[in-house]
Amino acid sequence: MAIDPSEETTTSAPPPPSDADPRQPTAAVKAAASGRSTRAYRHSRPVFDRQIRIHSEYARRLVSLRQFRPTMTALYGIDVILRIVATDEEADQFETVITQRLEELSAAILADREHWQLELERHDLLKARPRYTHPVDLKVQIASPHIGAYTHLILELDQVMIAIDTLWLSGLLSSKERTEIEVTWRNRLGRAAQSFIELHRYAYDEAKRRGQRDAVDTASREIVTVSDEDLSGETDSDPDTE
Repeated sequence: MAIDPSEETTTSAPPPPSDADPRQPTAAVKAAASGRSTRAYRHSRPVFDRQIRIHSEYARRLVSLRQFRPTMTALYGIDVILRIVATDEEADQFETVITQRLEELSAAILADREHWQLELERHDLLKARPRYTHPVDLKVQIASPHIGAYTHLILELDQVMIAIDTLWLSGLLSSKERTEIEVTWRNRLGRAAQSFIELHRYAYDEAKRRGQRDAVDTASREIVTVSDEDLSGETDSDPDTE
């Protein structure tokens, strides 16, 4: 009997032989049987969610996404990576270096802030405060002590800049003096941030060299900071200013 071409059927090739023993359950079956999920495990790590506001222009530049997020990621990543690839002694040495750098900057900013506060007091300007047209609101996840310390540095620097702007608007500082002071401080913190980023890059390269890249990637995958810029200029609340 002739076969109509429209009714032709095709036969599929048999599946290739499997090396797996059909008597052995698959990984998915094992996971289901044990009640475990096949999704990657995610550590439950402690964080402080801190809402902050940055007012001054030069402090604002320090919290741009181009610089702030890499710095926060570096500070968290250094802690994670070093504990995976380094000995306790090596990790402690790196941690000491970072802590000392942050403490030195904190002491210097505090001394400068006290100096400018005295200037404000001398000119009866302690209650004077400029309004900033474009402050920035940030939600920072404080996932390590170093992240908390660096965030505090930027808040302190913002207060220094506010004092300087107050004196400038009052005619007590020249535009040149104001710019020199603000640029010097911005660059000083910027260099510190870059050193943390470079240290993180070095630690990551060392992890790859030691064959620990996958472990490091898994441990440091999560984003440690979220940044949102508020361009409205004016808000009623003023969180985390000191």
